[in-house]
Amino acid sequence: MSYNETQSRVIHWAINDAPPFHVLHGEYQRHGVCDVLTRVVHRYLPEQQASYLQMPQPRISQALDNKEPVCFPCMIYKPEGEARAVYSSPTHFYYPHHIITSAATAKTLRAVYGEPVSLEKLLDDPRFRLGYPAGRRYGVLQPLLNEHDPYLARAGTGGAVAILHMISSGRLDYTIDYPIVANYFQRLYNRSMVTLPIAENNQQPVAGAIGCANNAWGHSKIAEINRVITQIRQDPELLEVLQLWHSNYQSNNDDFDSFNQQWLQKFNDNTAESQQRLR
Repeated sequence: MSYNETQSRVIHWAINDAPPFHVLHGEYQRHGVCDVLTRVVHRYLPEQQASYLQMPQPRISQALDNKEPVCFPCMIYKPEGEARAVYSSPTHFYYPHHIITSAATAKTLRAVYGEPVSLEKLLDDPRFRLGYPAGRRYGVLQPLLNEHDPYLARAGTGGAVAILHMISSGRLDYTIDYPIVANYFQRLYNRSMVTLPIAENNQQPVAGAIGCANNAWGHSKIAEINRVITQIRQDPELLEVLQLWHSNYQSNNDDFDSFNQQWLQKFNDNTAESQQRLR
């Protein structure tokens, strides 16, 4: 079998230490959202072999920029695409990014900024120190963050959890992340964190998708994944892990599965409407 034939049958997954997306150690090892997602992909594409490459987030971005033959299962879906990657259809939806902070700082932020919090105003306030893992991207919030250097962009493995430990101990004031990250921290370390909604994302959910290198190899992998996207979205193991990590979401008592299915259906309807207009 030639090299090209071998490559056509392998998906090279880039993974990183970023619970609860990838959980590489401990009680929930390989039971992160994106750990399960990669297993589910191969359940419906059994002819594709899985190869796993552990690397930090900045290195994953570099690999995609270099058009290396890798896929990353934890990307934010971009309907317009980008030079870096080609995207699958959304695999699932997340609750929107929130400010995550301690109870004491949350009380102060509510008093100063109300709720939801204006991220633009908060970023301009030197009294509050922002930290987040190096290499993280934040969808519609990214342009605001590009204009402000964080107090700390934490490099290395386990960045999100390390940031929450620093907030819990008073060395940082807040981070920006998905509520499921706070849920993971609370579940493992029994330290309560508060999630505050952000005004600038208008409480819009975030579509998760698989991204592959924007080259012929990546396009072929995404075509294969999109062929079975309905089965992936409905897989019981994926739905179970999504419910697990969203189950402690304190600001919304709606069932996560209903939320997820609602937004997937809305995506399908919008896609069908767009295709109809093009005919």
